[in-house]
Amino acid sequence: MYNAKPNFSDDYQESRAKFLAAMSKRGEVISIRHPKKGPDGQDLYLDFGIIGPDDARGALILISGTHGPEIFAGSGPQAALLNSGLINDYADLRVILVHAHNPYGCAWLRRTDHNNIDLNRNYYDFSKPFIPHPGYDVLRPVMVPTEWDSVALGKGLADYEAQHGKVGLLAAMVTGQSHDPDGMFFRGEGPAWSHIQMKDVLPKLTKTQDIVSVIDFHTGLGPYGVPYMVHGYEPGSSEFIAFKKAYEGEVRSTMDPADIDEDLPGSPEGPIVLGMKALLPGKQSYAVVIEYGTVPPEQVFGTLMHDNWMHAHGTPGTDEWNAVKQNVREVFYPREDKWKDMIWERAVWAVERSAKLARGEF
Repeated sequence: MYNAKPNFSDDYQESRAKFLAAMSKRGEVISIRHPKKGPDGQDLYLDFGIIGPDDARGALILISGTHGPEIFAGSGPQAALLNSGLINDYADLRVILVHAHNPYGCAWLRRTDHNNIDLNRNYYDFSKPFIPHPGYDVLRPVMVPTEWDSVALGKGLADYEAQHGKVGLLAAMVTGQSHDPDGMFFRGEGPAWSHIQMKDVLPKLTKTQDIVSVIDFHTGLGPYGVPYMVHGYEPGSSEFIAFKKAYEGEVRSTMDPADIDEDLPGSPEGPIVLGMKALLPGKQSYAVVIEYGTVPPEQVFGTLMHDNWMHAHGTPGTDEWNAVKQNVREVFYPREDKWKDMIWERAVWAVERSAKLARGEF
């Protein structure tokens, strides 16, 4: 097995340098500069690496960094596929590697973008009214406090869970909302900067492809290092059936009531994997999220809320700020060699299966 660990990075700039170096011998890169700068004044970019024939029937799209600090679990496999030569197994496909979907969040170790928009709630038809989960406003004083108090946070969440159950708590928190720009899981009031770039670039890169297969890499859900693979297709649909065959039953649907449990509280609206028909109309798309587990969900959500509070009330560069950012990194990117090996092994497995979908084998 190829040693992929050197392809992983500890910060955005390192990950981009490794990605560009790996791409330099493989194909073309389109780089779009972000309007904001990184913590040290660096330029930030959304990069598209393009490999393979432009007239291939199918396209395979691998996305890293939709949620900023989660980039490393996607950028590591992206670079490793290139440097290991495994990318050659997909020479019949149009392969598009989207590096740092959310450049600002990747550099600042922030789940959201520069406008506090959660990109995985932003791929939404904004011509339609959105009704947030009623529990969000009940929890808002707990999740977005004026003063940070981890004890009060824990009690507030526990009280809500006692009344509504764990599924009810998670649904109220993560479904998304569009009325609280300073709050949690804000979907925005229109397409975010990254959404606009993807809508402009991806159709141009997949003009001749009939089938598009997508993997969006994430972390923070499930047991340590274990991939939690999920899509949003209706049971009985051709996509649902194809995924079940291609992924050998190891993928779940947010639209299947049998798969909804305390770890998967329904389907938040606006993930990019649910927006592929709008991004690439007229194409057959198969899109899946891979979530790699890191730490327990209570720690994940507490960290996100503390980081949100810090951006509203803290000062960059202070000891408190740096401690919160270090915690964000560790929660979403453990960095242990064992974890990296687990991420790489299952990434290879998942890419192989998504490539089959891109070829129309199911």
